[in-house]
Amino acid sequence: MISKKDTFHIMSYTINRSIYIQLLIAALCLLFLSSCKYFKKPEEAMSQFEPETAFKEANDLIKTGYFEDARTKLEEIKAKDASQKYATLAKIRIADTYFDDEMYEEAAVEYDSFLHLHTFHKYAPYAQYRKAMCSFKRIKTVDISYSTTKKALEEFRKLQRSYPRNPYMDVTESRIKTCIRILAEYELYVGKFYFKKGSYEAAAGRFRNVIDEYPDSKGESEAIYYLGLSYNHMGEREKAVSTLNALIEKYPTIEYTQEAKKLLASFN
Repeated sequence: MISKKDTFHIMSYTINRSIYIQLLIAALCLLFLSSCKYFKKPEEAMSQFEPETAFKEANDLIKTGYFEDARTKLEEIKAKDASQKYATLAKIRIADTYFDDEMYEEAAVEYDSFLHLHTFHKYAPYAQYRKAMCSFKRIKTVDISYSTTKKALEEFRKLQRSYPRNPYMDVTESRIKTCIRILAEYELYVGKFYFKKGSYEAAAGRFRNVIDEYPDSKGESEAIYYLGLSYNHMGEREKAVSTLNALIEKYPTIEYTQEAKKLLASFN
């Protein structure tokens, strides 16, 4: 038989074990609750991200020239902004970081990506203008910038067609005139190169390009004059006379007109 003393020990052990289990359960519950603060659901963590604050920080980095750090911050906004309001703006600002850092090819890619996704966004005209400027900024000397200038002209004209009420109309018109002048000068440059070599047919083709594609450009009068000379050297007297007379009629007071009159007089 179990003595009273043994019964007492058994009961004490049972009670102590029960208390121990309860304390252990309580400790585990506390540990679980505290761990919830550190292991939040992804959506809870996202809800605490403040895209507006992050966007302001990125803009401050851009102003101070920390373009790479700004891009990192902007990429974070794109990934975490649940509203997508600042994520959309972050995309165009990433392009701006490349543009301001004079990395124009990379900037053009980013502006184009923004336009592809947000064609009718309120900042779409801005993106199109800056995309055109990516080519315009890369124009150097007349003899090596033909393709870049053509691309800039194409993008500026696209801005005018797609966004006719854009706020960049005046400056765009000025840029277009600059592009046309450069392209006309290039055609004239190549045409005179062929003319000096005696390749008059090739030269005539370049001079016609100036007249047909870039009418009223600064180099048009010179192109007409040299086209008349090219026809004369090619033995096409009738075309030469017609071209030189057109020069005299359109530009009666310039030096090339006086030379054209002398040449016509020599024909007679």
